[in-house]
Amino acid sequence: MRRLLLFFMMCLMALSINAQRCAVLDFQVGTGVTAEDIEGISFNFRSNFRPVGYTMLERFLINKVIQDSGFDPKEMIMRQVLQVGRSLDASVIVVGTMNKFMDEYSVDIRVINVSTGTTIASEGAAFARSDYRTSMQNVAQKLSKKLVPSSGGSSKSPSEPNNAVQPERNEPYIIYDYLKVFPKDLGTFSSEPKTIIAKLNQSQQYGYGTWRLPTNEELALMINNNVISRGNYMSKESPSGILRLVTDKEKGVITPAVPAGYVDLGLPSGKLWKDKNESGLFTYDQAVSRFGKNLPTQEELEELKSECKWSWTGSGMKVTGPNGNSIYLPAAGYRNSSGGMYNVGSSGYYWSSTPNGSDYAWCLYFSSGGVRMYDYSRSYGHSVRLVQDK
Repeated sequence: MRRLLLFFMMCLMALSINAQRCAVLDFQVGTGVTAEDIEGISFNFRSNFRPVGYTMLERFLINKVIQDSGFDPKEMIMRQVLQVGRSLDASVIVVGTMNKFMDEYSVDIRVINVSTGTTIASEGAAFARSDYRTSMQNVAQKLSKKLVPSSGGSSKSPSEPNNAVQPERNEPYIIYDYLKVFPKDLGTFSSEPKTIIAKLNQSQQYGYGTWRLPTNEELALMINNNVISRGNYMSKESPSGILRLVTDKEKGVITPAVPAGYVDLGLPSGKLWKDKNESGLFTYDQAVSRFGKNLPTQEELEELKSECKWSWTGSGMKVTGPNGNSIYLPAAGYRNSSGGMYNVGSSGYYWSSTPNGSDYAWCLYFSSGGVRMYDYSRSYGHSVRLVQDK
């Protein structure tokens, strides 16, 4: 029995000696998030990230090295990250960035080989604030399984090709002088995150306003030129997985022509809004039958409500979009099912195309006191303002 116990103790000591060291940094603060968000979500990830064969370095030790090096933990560049990793004698170092677009958080987490500066594994997620614990647990477990220690002191993901991915850059990759590739992954999504892409284009990230999903052919080109490793990347033909954007246009925004009678408010969805109401008031069924897909959805009215600045002007609302363009919504009141008119000049009621049960549908309501969504009887007569894609 003593010999058996001694054997197990020697095995444990050998595993401890051979275990490679892993450091997890606090996530970087991205767009729309606070330090409080970062603190809680980073902690939850660290608690669940336990790759086999690695010794996890304590957070206080990591923070001490960062402090002693004089780095700002919230704004570390890759050169500084690698320096911290070398000071800790870590084989790999884990970094992440968190962003918030509207009500959705997203994280992009990467494992960096300290000796080569290459990304050897990555994982991401998009989630609501209330779901962050489950999402971080899933991300940590998936990334832990991807991380396999090597015998030679450098770590390699099982799915990584022999040709190593290039280190992180602060500018796009350019392939064959025409295809520009976003310099980093933006997270993992179950569908195309149109709002995120629209915001990146509005802010002209890295000077380009035409970022888009790559085609399958372009993904193959990116892999063959060592820009990305093989993995479940999102493409135009298969819009789910890891998000890495491309563009084949020149710098700046290419603004499509806006049809006459419509206004581009600079909304994330890219929707154009008509500059005036349709004449008269309509029941819900009349509006859907007559205007079809040009009747805004509840989601599109919510976007107009949340993304624009609303100001009561005269007998209606001036709605100013993120780009400074505006439309005017008259407070035309409503007509009840008996034909009576109410709140003319003091309130506006605008149908969406989204029903709520068999007798009601969603409507945008406003007065001088504010703007909100209501569900109203389909038999009521409301205003209609149409939308159109760019």
